[in-house]
Amino acid sequence: MQIIEVKNQLVSTIALIDDENKILLGKRPEGKEFKKLWEFPGGKVKKNETLEQALIRETKEEINVNLKINCIAPLAFSTYYSQNINIIILLFVSRKWDLDPVCKFHSELKWVKANDLNKYDMPPANKPLVSSLQDLFL
Repeated sequence: MQIIEVKNQLVSTIALIDDENKILLGKRPEGKEFKKLWEFPGGKVKKNETLEQALIRETKEEINVNLKINCIAPLAFSTYYSQNINIIILLFVSRKWDLDPVCKFHSELKWVKANDLNKYDMPPANKPLVSSLQDLFL
């Protein structure tokens, strides 16, 4: 029996929810895995970094938003296994942040109603998170 080593990769993401209850999505740029698919902003958690620290760093890098740790709350998680990597995506939500989101990483940003999220093609690990967000608005 061959033992395959599996690496776990944590990814912290955020669903920013505006005053109209729309959620921010970013379209992945050309040259990246899952190019042109829509995702929640965020990224990989680095060594010696908490999930929240990674989220705050990544949202600043990707969309120029300043999040405060006491304004984010965990909502859901999903997993996706590919090429001996188990990707664990953690979704946080926030209704409060500083600065307007701008495209620094994504090719496009879009505010979307929760019940319209299924109309946007997303990477496999993002799709299971949609229902948790939609449940917030029932």
